[in-house]
Amino acid sequence: MASKANHGPWEKPAKSPLLAAALAIVPGLGHLYLGQYAKGAGFFGATGMLEFLGLDLDLTAVGAVVGVPIELGGFGLWMYSIVDAYRTARRLARGTR
Repeated sequence: MASKANHGPWEKPAKSPLLAAALAIVPGLGHLYLGQYAKGAGFFGATGMLEFLGLDLDLTAVGAVVGVPIELGGFGLWMYSIVDAYRTARRLARGTR
C-alpha cells in the first residue's frame, strides 16, 4: 500500500489544518503544533491576560464598564487564533510562508 504523498527523506508531511484548528481551542496550542512557538506563546499569553484582567475588573460596577469589553476582546482574540491556526496550516501545506 503506497502512501498518498511522496515525501523525500528530509521532508516532513504537511500538518492537518483541521487538527491545528481543533487544538487551538486551547489558545496557542494549534500554533505550537505547527511549530510556530512564538506565535503560540503570544496567543496564549495575550488571551489569558485579557481574560484575567476582564474577570478581575468585573467585580465592581465601574470596572464592569471596562472589564466586559476586555473580556470580549480576549474572546475575539481566541476565536481569531483558531481561524489563524487553520489558515496557517493550509498555507504551510501549500509550501508558502
